[in-house]
Amino acid sequence: MYILEPVPHKTIWGGIKLNRYVPNSSDRLGHLYMVNGHKEMSNVILNGDCKGKTLREIFADRKREWDMEEYEEFPLTIALVDAADHLSIQVHPDDITAEEIEHERIGKTESWVFLDAPGSGWIYAGCRCKTKKEVETAVLNGEMEQITGHLEITKGDYVCVEAGTLHAMTAGCFVYEIEYGSDYTYRFYDYDRRDGEGNARELHIDKALKAINPQIVPKNGKLQDEVWMRENNYEICRKTNLKEYKNNSETLECVSVIEGEGECENCPVKSGMSILLLPGEEISNVAIDTAMVARIRKADGEKN
Repeated sequence: MYILEPVPHKTIWGGIKLNRYVPNSSDRLGHLYMVNGHKEMSNVILNGDCKGKTLREIFADRKREWDMEEYEEFPLTIALVDAADHLSIQVHPDDITAEEIEHERIGKTESWVFLDAPGSGWIYAGCRCKTKKEVETAVLNGEMEQITGHLEITKGDYVCVEAGTLHAMTAGCFVYEIEYGSDYTYRFYDYDRRDGEGNARELHIDKALKAINPQIVPKNGKLQDEVWMRENNYEICRKTNLKEYKNNSETLECVSVIEGEGECENCPVKSGMSILLLPGEEISNVAIDTAMVARIRKADGEKN
């Protein structure tokens, strides 16, 4: 069992909804990373013989034990996301494109569970163009907002953004986000925003044009309690009213506390924190109103 300290991340589009999870509040917190093995944002472990080390540090030593030898980094990133403003219109590469551009053969797919819906009632998702050439023309003409599709969203919706999908959260979104793979994001358009020093954020037009697949339509629906939502490489399930929980699967699970608290191995567990459970491990003495459980999905699937 590994109890992780969440990592707050300030962004240009972040808001104030994440303030209650961290002691030092900010008016621009965009992410609260509940599980993160990437460089500079990795969680510190709060319990056991690895206390004080980061998830990134121990993964290299324990990935064989965790049956994740094929990965260079911990493959799942989980966060709460508060979008007080629109995120950039962007795209993530698939495995083939990531290898071509970044020389790393793992792309990025992500899913969102909407804890609060956007104020507009929709997000940017999908492309209204049919070809990359049309997208390139839209970039030159400053028409990225016009060619990006809209997807209607209500509280409790689930959306999967496959690699290659044109997308952006819009203002008001508050989501549980799970990412699989690398940390590559290529921005097409950022509304000509400037930071406090007057600098525009970097765009990645050439990379984004290589990564986009205009034909992809995002998968969306409603997430039901106790029902696993399965994607190609991961699966997630919402659990409610937990007093205890045991990992009965054959792989490591990430239990993320959305609302609730408790104590594990003499360590307080609060909303906004995650616990990594190896197969057979369990937690008890908790009062968790809502949790999300996530795990890697093997090629041949997983029986529950």
